[in-house]
Amino acid sequence: MELLVLGPLELRREGIPVTVRRGRPRRLLLSLLLERGGPVAPGTLIDRLWTDELPVDAANALQVLVSYLRRTLAGTRLRIEHTPAGYRLAVPPHATAPDTVDLFRVERLVTAGRAPAAPPADRLRAATEALALWRGPALAEVAEEDFARGEVARAEELRLQAHEARAEALLALGRSDEALPDLGRLVREHPYRERLHGQLALALYRAGRQAEALAVLEAARATLVEELGLDPGPQLQELARRVLHQDPALDAPPAPPPAGPSRAEPPPAERTAPSPVPLPLTSLVGRDDEVPTLRRSLSRHRLVTLTGPGGAGKTRLAVEAVRAAERTVWWTDLADTPPGGAVAAVAAATGTGLTSTDDAVPELVRGIGGRDALLVLDTCEHRAGEVAALVRALTAGCPRLAVLATSRRPLGVPGELVRPVPPLPLPATGDADLPAVTASPAVRLYAERAAEARPGFVLDAGNARDVAAVCRLLDGLPLAIELAAAHAAALSPAKTAALLGDHVRLLGEGEGTGRHAGLRAVMDWSYGLLSDEEAAFLDRLSVFAGAFPLEAAVEVAGADLPADGLRLLLALVRQSLVTAAGEDHFRLLETVRTHAAGRLARDPAAAEASRDRHARWYAAFAEEADRSIRGADQAGWFADLRTAGPDLRAALRHALDGTPSRAGVGARLVCALSWYWSYEGTFAEARTWVAAARAAGPHGPRLDAWLRLAGGMHAESVGDLRTAERECRAAAAGFAAVGDVRGEARSLLHLGTAHWALGRPAEAAAAQDRSIALYRSVRSDSGAGLALVLRARTALDAGDSTGALELLVQARPVLDRAGDRHLVGLCLEQHARTCLAGDDLTAAGDLAGEALAVFEGTGYPEGVTAALQTLGRVALRRGDPGTAAERYRRAARTALDLDHRAALAESLDLLAEATLARGDARAAARLLGCAEEVREAAGLPRTPVQARWHDRWRPRLHAALGDACAAAVADGRRRRPEDLL
Repeated sequence: MELLVLGPLELRREGIPVTVRRGRPRRLLLSLLLERGGPVAPGTLIDRLWTDELPVDAANALQVLVSYLRRTLAGTRLRIEHTPAGYRLAVPPHATAPDTVDLFRVERLVTAGRAPAAPPADRLRAATEALALWRGPALAEVAEEDFARGEVARAEELRLQAHEARAEALLALGRSDEALPDLGRLVREHPYRERLHGQLALALYRAGRQAEALAVLEAARATLVEELGLDPGPQLQELARRVLHQDPALDAPPAPPPAGPSRAEPPPAERTAPSPVPLPLTSLVGRDDEVPTLRRSLSRHRLVTLTGPGGAGKTRLAVEAVRAAERTVWWTDLADTPPGGAVAAVAAATGTGLTSTDDAVPELVRGIGGRDALLVLDTCEHRAGEVAALVRALTAGCPRLAVLATSRRPLGVPGELVRPVPPLPLPATGDADLPAVTASPAVRLYAERAAEARPGFVLDAGNARDVAAVCRLLDGLPLAIELAAAHAAALSPAKTAALLGDHVRLLGEGEGTGRHAGLRAVMDWSYGLLSDEEAAFLDRLSVFAGAFPLEAAVEVAGADLPADGLRLLLALVRQSLVTAAGEDHFRLLETVRTHAAGRLARDPAAAEASRDRHARWYAAFAEEADRSIRGADQAGWFADLRTAGPDLRAALRHALDGTPSRAGVGARLVCALSWYWSYEGTFAEARTWVAAARAAGPHGPRLDAWLRLAGGMHAESVGDLRTAERECRAAAAGFAAVGDVRGEARSLLHLGTAHWALGRPAEAAAAQDRSIALYRSVRSDSGAGLALVLRARTALDAGDSTGALELLVQARPVLDRAGDRHLVGLCLEQHARTCLAGDDLTAAGDLAGEALAVFEGTGYPEGVTAALQTLGRVALRRGDPGTAAERYRRAARTALDLDHRAALAESLDLLAEATLARGDARAAARLLGCAEEVREAAGLPRTPVQARWHDRWRPRLHAALGDACAAAVADGRRRRPEDLL
């Protein structure tokens, strides 16, 4: 068993990863681990886990998390113990489990790597092994928490000591050349560490580069004197003297052949995105012929709709049909979609950013374009009209898109193939013959689920007639049968049939008979078997719109109930009223949720209180995600946020419904999700919620400042730079007034970008320099690193390529420490542009290609656009205008999908130049005219660098077209960008 904390937290049992949920569960595990076996008082843990707003019953909420971790750690050598002083994580002694925790293993390896009496080869092996254990920043999930900062600093010191030990061993083995690359980088990153300077100087000297060795020592002396007011230590001074006099004692020993890999720190393993299709947790019974038939239909028709009553198994059949599909599958659950929300739900599922609610459908069509994919629209009956209109647009505009819908009625769209999903076949009435009854799929389903509820249950001649009666009473509906079978542990089939018969008769008297009578009967009957507390808990769970984690269920639905929330939840799972939805996540089937919501609505006060707790829980979840999403576990947090999407939207709708008492919760949610929306490119949704949150204010100076920053950030993203400048300036002032350093730094960062895009580099540099200083003052690596990259862009555009390169050299180690891959991609892309300015086309192409791979891997479309522009510039400078045009065209389409007007205008300008170089001057003029129209409409002047570049190539266009140039440019102004791409 391994617990890995030198990077994103990982738990492995016999090499197989064990999932530990992000957020509080991981923070709890790390809080206990860092005490190294010592106890932590419950109050201390509660303060660490709930920083802003405590749950209603904090002690119970903590116990739920502890219970979850105990189950997660089951079967490992780690265990959580409760002592009079608090909880402690018992870690096995090193002697019996030396590899349990990577941090502890590194401590031992670094000690071995620094042991002077050990052979150099052994020291090299130990130090290299220690460095290989780092997968990213140490203790990434809690790196900025007060309780972890000391341990984080200690881990970073261990890493540096391992580097020094490795270099020392290489020098002792006469392998100076191998030590040089890492030492050069480490000296730049840690200019005050004298031992690294000495090792670099010695390695250079032994490589025959005495002058460079002396220059390194002199630079170290100057840095220490000028910046710290200290002279170098005696060892560094003595080394300088001996290098100057070429002391023979400095000569390298004979170098033995390399004994193994010497490079440390392999690149992090790529992560794969989870499948969007819901995970089937039970077998599919009775649909053996229907699955292959549905798959054939999907291969031949572009729109297939599964119809049938609630509980017929439409969703389960759809899952089975698409989960082995060879093409991309996008799953969209429309059960809780608000009016007008179908487009946004599909955009979220497909990863298409919407920038405008007015033009949402065409924008979605452009975003999907020609991608070969299958879109599943589940539970369409709630929004049948708008779904039908959306499907018409998608099937018309996306030629390689197929749609599978589930609905209680057809959509009525031309070309729709309707496939009814009937109830499961039933045994003939009065048939008690065991083989005949067993042949019924409905009976087989009951028997299989009953055996899960009561191990040992067997369908036999004694119970076959009663099981058949149950299935007939329930109309053969799979959901109703599963709910009835879940009670097999306590009730015989005969008793179940008798009770259900009474409920069906009651429904027939009061509500009329019909296909839903059996389902309503089993729901009412199931509730009748619950305790009052279980029934109340289930009713409250109906406020969740999608899959919810264990602790959310307990905090939202279990508040104020005498019984333990975890016990209530597990009791409902056992009775199939709550279903598992992955690792410690649960959900209600739509039919169960609808029934429970109807019951909850009868008590408006209880319903409102449940929704209030739900909104507060998701606000806290979003804030935790916002704190952590810029780190090494970014991909995991994005996945969690996407999973929580339906509930985040439900919480926003409730909190911002116009009720002043909860508007602050809604504003917190909007601020916490703002950067995530920006990254995902969902600008239209962001602007809608920001506007709603601001209209519900004022909220207090700090929260209002965050809302202004959110508005400015999204205005910047779509090229509305005047608004961005105004809002970010106001946000910075607001944060400064309340002493929020991080907020002020972030506002200045975005203000600097607006200044830069508006062609005011001096103002941009001033804002960025102030942002860097503020971020450094609060030790925010991700913020400082990003600000350094943007400052480098400003320096490059001002003609200072040397200064830009120096800033990027500072930024890279800071961003590596932060672990945010998308920010590393920004650094790579800006480095590529800097190399391009210096005519180093090889380095520029390599760096831009690496940046593109990072952006595509992390799903950051703005970065994709920037990297493609740089790759296009490299191709054009190499004399390959065809490749350049291809890359510019792709960049323009990506910018168009995002409605990023600044990036679109620049891509069109670049494409115009490449088109002219290919010999089509008229098409180039039209592209140029279209770009100018985009700029004028959005109020986007060219930056000084863009203007200089434009002035250099446009005369060639005039020379090629002569008097016809103006007319061709004017023609381009009348064209839409999509028509020219």
